[in-house]
Amino acid sequence: MLKIISFLLLCLVFQPTVQAKTCGTIESLTWLLGNWNSENSKLKINESWKRISAKTFEGSGYTHSIEKNKIVSSETLRLVEMSGEVFYVAKVSSNDLPVAFKLTSCTAKTAIFENSLHDFPKKISYQLNKENNITVFVSGENGKGFSIKFIREDDS
Repeated sequence: MLKIISFLLLCLVFQPTVQAKTCGTIESLTWLLGNWNSENSKLKINESWKRISAKTFEGSGYTHSIEKNKIVSSETLRLVEMSGEVFYVAKVSSNDLPVAFKLTSCTAKTAIFENSLHDFPKKISYQLNKENNITVFVSGENGKGFSIKFIREDDS
């Protein structure tokens, strides 16, 4: 029994820690590429990403009100790698200028972008749940915000 406990303790001591790392290249985010859709009884939301160059992805998003039968919001998005860092840049109608969020951490299935100086949101997080399923968390002060679950559109 002592051998088993010793072995388990050794495994815990030498176990590599899994932690989020700061990402300096856009290549770690290729899982975002494609067309993503979300729908409930009130809204249809679409977000699309495509590669423009080795250091740039362009995106767009829109929210369509089913009740009003019209687009109620839209945004132009960009992921840009520069100087060893990645930035998420969003242009929405409520802001005169685009707002940049720095990629502060990522794993093979997550990307967290932050801008503590922006009013809302302060953090935008993408979580790859399955190959064709992501959740986007949009949060402000004290973690208040919302999330959207997207499903990748078939390429067929």
